[in-house]
Amino acid sequence: MAKNDEVRPYYVLGLDPGIASCGFALLDMDNHKILEMGSHLFDTPQTDKTHTSLAVVRRNARSIRRNNERTKNRQKHCLKILVQYGLVPQTADKQWFQTKPGDRPTLKLRARGLDQLLSDRELAQVLYSLSGRRGYIPHGIGHVDAASADEGLVSEEDGKVLKAVQENAALMKANGYRTVGEMLNARGESRNKSGKYELCVLNSQLAEEARQLLQAQERLGNPKVSSNLVDEYISCMQWEKETLGHDAKVYSQVGKCVYFEDERRAANADLSSELCRAYERLGHLVIVEESGDEKRLTSDQRDQYLELLFSPAFIKGNKDCKVTYSRIRKDLDLSERSLFKGIARDDEKKSEVFIPKAWRSMRKHGIPTALMERMLQDHSFADAIGEALTYASTEDSLRAQLEPLDLGEADENAISALPFSSKVFSGYGNRSLKAIRLLLDSFDDSAVMTLTEAEEASGLLNLRLHHEQTKSTVLEPYYLYDPTCNNPVVLRAMGRMRRIVNAIIKIYGVPDEIHIELGRELKQSGKEKAKIAKSNLRNQANNKAWSETIGESLGIAPEEVRGKLLRMYGLWLEQGNKDIYTGQTIEYERMIREDHYCEIDHVLPYSRTCDDGRANKVLVLAKSNQDKRERTPYEWMEEDSSAPDWENYRARVIEQVKDPRKRRNLLNDDLAEGDHEAAFLARNLNDTRYMSRAVKSYLEDTLLFPDDGRTKHVLAVAGGATGNLRWVWGLNTGENNSKDRSDDRHHAVDAAIIAACNEATVQKVARERARGAKAFKANRESRLADTQPWPTFADDVLARREEVIPTRMVNHGVTGRAFEDTLYHYEGKADEKTGLSRLRSGGKTVKKGNVEILEDGSARLIDGMAFLRLWLDPDARPNGKVKGRYYAEPVYYADIPAIKNGTYVPRACKNHVARTEWEPIPLAAMGHKPVTLFRGDVISLDGVLLRFWSFGITNCNMELHDMHTGEAITPLLTVSSLGRDSALFVIQEDVLGHRC
Repeated sequence: MAKNDEVRPYYVLGLDPGIASCGFALLDMDNHKILEMGSHLFDTPQTDKTHTSLAVVRRNARSIRRNNERTKNRQKHCLKILVQYGLVPQTADKQWFQTKPGDRPTLKLRARGLDQLLSDRELAQVLYSLSGRRGYIPHGIGHVDAASADEGLVSEEDGKVLKAVQENAALMKANGYRTVGEMLNARGESRNKSGKYELCVLNSQLAEEARQLLQAQERLGNPKVSSNLVDEYISCMQWEKETLGHDAKVYSQVGKCVYFEDERRAANADLSSELCRAYERLGHLVIVEESGDEKRLTSDQRDQYLELLFSPAFIKGNKDCKVTYSRIRKDLDLSERSLFKGIARDDEKKSEVFIPKAWRSMRKHGIPTALMERMLQDHSFADAIGEALTYASTEDSLRAQLEPLDLGEADENAISALPFSSKVFSGYGNRSLKAIRLLLDSFDDSAVMTLTEAEEASGLLNLRLHHEQTKSTVLEPYYLYDPTCNNPVVLRAMGRMRRIVNAIIKIYGVPDEIHIELGRELKQSGKEKAKIAKSNLRNQANNKAWSETIGESLGIAPEEVRGKLLRMYGLWLEQGNKDIYTGQTIEYERMIREDHYCEIDHVLPYSRTCDDGRANKVLVLAKSNQDKRERTPYEWMEEDSSAPDWENYRARVIEQVKDPRKRRNLLNDDLAEGDHEAAFLARNLNDTRYMSRAVKSYLEDTLLFPDDGRTKHVLAVAGGATGNLRWVWGLNTGENNSKDRSDDRHHAVDAAIIAACNEATVQKVARERARGAKAFKANRESRLADTQPWPTFADDVLARREEVIPTRMVNHGVTGRAFEDTLYHYEGKADEKTGLSRLRSGGKTVKKGNVEILEDGSARLIDGMAFLRLWLDPDARPNGKVKGRYYAEPVYYADIPAIKNGTYVPRACKNHVARTEWEPIPLAAMGHKPVTLFRGDVISLDGVLLRFWSFGITNCNMELHDMHTGEAITPLLTVSSLGRDSALFVIQEDVLGHRC
């Protein structure tokens, strides 16, 4: 419940959520107090090394298990068939088929059997082997060529498989091989190596090989081979699980429309879906003219490109009916200096404004033109086909979906031949067909160009689900607010942030303001991260080359070249060696040798815009910078008669500057007018990236903030702003006033700064910084003494930091990876005393104790530990000193099934002894409730709070971490050092750290 004060203080909550942490701080602005401050940590649902989603890892492992199980079942069925027809004895098992000394290799038998009679055992070996390698079944992508992987039609792996299949088919035809086995025998290999796909073939090819082999053996005189055997064996090889129920189950999980709760989302492959997205993309296309002005397509131009994109037939000279940026440039006769917003000039030829992937795939893969024209005339009919193609996973399922439609046999066959299991025909958007058709009706109006305009015209704008939700004094789950979000990293991060916010609200009520700065990993999409990585590599290469060039000129090592000089050199190259303001030449030798010959200037003054980006920086002569002062180029040249001529300058900028953002800044002529300067400040002080906007909306739309007349309760703060304040206020706790990321408490400090950050404060910091970095650093304490929310704020933050104990989300689940992936050959016990097993893999032999031996003689290592149980026998005297004794029992994920079915026996870990040799926990200890520890649990040991991290079975010791710093405590704590006098118990910590 909120506090019942007559006049509640003004509360500001700062949040710093990332993919594995969330810092928080609640400030009482009226009474100058830090009410809450902490760091909450949690594990990212990704692998440590590759950052692959754990959901992907689990899905891949599940797929492997399922395929292995199907292979095992198929071979069992094959064995029954072979027994039934007398090719193998009744007592035969899978070991019976293993090659023995003197046997011919199975691969040679596959080729030999086409022309020579095989013994029953040899034929059975071949058939059993083929049943275990039934080949690739291209569900719905059999008509896709290998190059389609580059077009996004199929996955990269499927693309490699298809390429191998096509190459092997061509090889068989060119060399006259009758079967796959004959081809592989000639190549001398039959299995792909790890990560390779060269030997992939189709299931139909292997079935045909089996048919030819059996028919040849019948012809050569084997009396046990018959047409019935052929049919039953081929049926076994090609058997597949029925998918109609599976497809229905998958479709039942399709989400609801963001506009209409009772409507399901439409498939991305629907014609209406693609048309709507095309309208959006073309309507939002922005052309930046050489003057910096922006314009969009007219409705007639948009409709012209829509007609091209959705042409029912190929167009001469433009087979795929592409609309590229270069085509639009040519059609509209744009100036060479004009650019498309967000598109690099060099990318215009290959970049398409929009790709109707499903429509293009239909046209490319032979859908009759008459059927395509019918679909254009009847969108409902076309959408039903798109829905069927997205719904079905097999041809039988697809034909069942197409049956209600008025399709002839030829049209149905053409649709069934489409790559319906490819990426093109998969996935659903976030709008229903009902909503999409309303939007399309609105787009028919020539005055409606953007999605927002279409929403307004159709009445859909006020129907978005999150606008209908009733605001509350608690934050609802993010997945309810945005059902379209299925990113596990984002969902977990938002879930932990929600828990913190609700915990604070429970004590203090809804804050008056919430300031938030999202971690970089959350704000960037995969595409953005790839783009940044590519840019970083390019910058590294440039810096290396520039360092060598400048170093050679100065006679110093490349690593001694200053970073500022590299930045100046880059701008010097970009500007063609000229001062962009005056057009005067900047001499290279003087630039690299004289400190005050030229300077980097902010085009739009940093003190007025807080824009420190590259697009706002130019290299100019020192006199130009001094004369311009804190003015824009336009203000300087209009106000000062001795300044360069504006028109000459404008022509120079249009001619030389390629970057449209920099050109727009250089030609800005209205910064001081209206709210333009405030808009620049707001854009640069606030984070406007997609994820920041989404979370900002989540907080604004869900929480019922105090009714204080304010329209803005949530601020997405830019990271650069908080970084400056951290430095100014002296809150960097690392060496040389740097941020100490090794200490998890830095998230709490960041949150406090975020809470204290407002636009007025950051603007003042910007003005002072604009005077010069050296002066700023030397005089920051005096010049910025009044920028803190209260005079002792920084000191209070540092003092509170010492009290912060980072909390952690502890997973108390008992599911996880039970075994490591590698299979070993079990070679027996290394010695009887320790019971360690000797395992061999890849030519190496290792000794391991935590092993499971399988029936076939292989072994695998037990992987994850679910939890540790410590059992106390209070009456034991193990060494005469310690009273009582703890027994450590590591429980692994692999043990959970045995625990559930009642066959598990708790055993005590013993140093340097195999787990199979551990003795059961004594009954005297079993009579008391154990201490159960999960990774991350907080324990109190003799009054000291520690975090349990792991347990080593080799030496029976526990790894414990310091609660403040997270560093491991050394030496490790051995279980033998604990006794009945050890005050050991688990602390149930809360998210705010109140119970730590």
